Amino acid sequence: MTRKPEQLNGHIPAGHIPKPIVMPDYLAKYPAIQTNEMRDRYKAVFNDQFAEYKELSGEVHAVLKKFDELDKWSALIWLKMISRVLQEYKKKKNDPAFLEKKERCEYLKNKLSHIKQRIQDYDKVMNWNVKV
Repeated sequence: MTRKPEQLNGHIPAGHIPKPIVMPDYLAKYPAIQTNEMRDRYKAVFNDQFAEYKELSGEVHAVLKKFDELDKWSALIWLKMISRVLQEYKKKKNDPAFLEKKERCEYLKNKLSHIKQRIQDYDKVMNWNVKV
């Protein structure tokens, strides 16, 4: 049982420019070694550029390590900010002045709702179509 290759249906968006496939130059410059002379040339190039690679590698890894540290600090800063906000929330939530205002607000809401209902009940009895 053979399967047909999957065919993608869809369109290429207008203005889409496909990325070219870039082949590194060293693949063409350094084919398989055929002679001792080629090996010696390859080895000389390797030795010449290895020191540069080591230096660049050290610099890149040092920068990447700093980025990693900054990412950790960034996460720590966010955690501290969140912690501070939570502390403020807890403080406000238990603040007697706030609790008193919250209680008063709830009381007024219930009181006004009760009064409004009494007015509406009276208006129904009197057949008044007045909105409160």
